[in-house]
Amino acid sequence: MTELRMPHREVKWMLHQSLWKKKDTEVVVSVVPTQIRGNSFTIRHSDMRTLRPHQWLTGEIIECLFHIHAHKCELGTRIYIINHYSAGVILFGKREEVMKHTLSKIHFDSYGAIVSFVHVDGVHWKCLYINAEESTVYLSLPARNSAEQAESDNAANKSSDYFKMRRTCCSKTDWVDIKWKRGVMKHPVQQEGNSCGVVVCMMAKEVMEVFPKTPTMAFGTTKKEMAHQRKVLAMEILTASVFDKEVNCAMCAGIKPPGSMPHHTHTDWIQCDSCFRWCHTVPAYGPKVS
Repeated sequence: MTELRMPHREVKWMLHQSLWKKKDTEVVVSVVPTQIRGNSFTIRHSDMRTLRPHQWLTGEIIECLFHIHAHKCELGTRIYIINHYSAGVILFGKREEVMKHTLSKIHFDSYGAIVSFVHVDGVHWKCLYINAEESTVYLSLPARNSAEQAESDNAANKSSDYFKMRRTCCSKTDWVDIKWKRGVMKHPVQQEGNSCGVVVCMMAKEVMEVFPKTPTMAFGTTKKEMAHQRKVLAMEILTASVFDKEVNCAMCAGIKPPGSMPHHTHTDWIQCDSCFRWCHTVPAYGPKVS
């Protein structure tokens, strides 16, 4: 599929007129390739709208931005991005849960670090950075946090337990002999309660840009700066998209509907009378369209 690059003016118009001002829908607005070849993030309108000022970012948006930053930094296999659900299980889950997230197909010896993020107490996003070259684990809360050293120490212990578990469960020995220690990164502190996801994205971006060095973070976190950064992040998601509204289904992002047979000569589509976008009559996501 040819990568879709929209002009800056068109992207800006879409962002303000079509995305942020309308009520939530499940229409696809962007498809962004991930670090794993052949996989991608399907970003829907409801997720994109969490980038509006004073909104909580969804994990899908944050994770998508991590992959965009990694691609821009041309990190390849230097940094592995663990999805935030697995990262949360590794740090806070019971052993039975952790054993379901061995990532047995991943060879961590091919990487120099892990970057991820976790949801804590249902109200905060934290940035997780595991630097194998420094044998250091950082767990950073964007807000002011006097317990950051203790939390990073616990994350280091959990990381050690995780790699030992992989050896037991699937005979993986990568990173198992590393003596993990805690680390504390100096970073700007969020100034409004709902900007932790934005700050986490900015922290991860700075980590990736200077890897394997430890970053010196100096970005602004005022309400005005956060509002501007949200717009920048939204533009990045739109311009990184490979979604083509003339080819892909507006509901499932696919070219062919689920269950399509190779010998079928045509695919049934339906066009919206309001936005004029096309979708399958039976998309992979959502109910049958009529």
